[in-house]
Amino acid sequence: MRDKSIDRMAITIVDGGQSRDLLKALNAAQFPVTVLDAVGGFLHEAMVTLIVGVSEERLPEFFALVRKTCPSRTRYVPMGVELSLSPGYPMMIEARVGGATAFILPVERFVQL
Repeated sequence: MRDKSIDRMAITIVDGGQSRDLLKALNAAQFPVTVLDAVGGFLHEAMVTLIVGVSEERLPEFFALVRKTCPSRTRYVPMGVELSLSPGYPMMIEARVGGATAFILPVERFVQL
């Protein structure tokens, strides 16, 4: 492991389709990471939660990897309510997909057993 002073935990929620690239990038940069599967959110699509150990000094590097591998994009999805003006076609709305949400928490002690 490149960094022995893990003092932060980054709980990072990413789109399931982007998680593989982020996981590869985190492993290449030698960030310790644990993967948790999750489903939820507005679109009920596969999400992955990554628990990442990081030092405060490496937070900028961590954020750069996440921004590079998990860009957000706009997608049109059915609203679920059909209007009488357009029979048979649901109303489409814009939704932001992809990207990542990271919660950075202080860690009192990091131990790998």
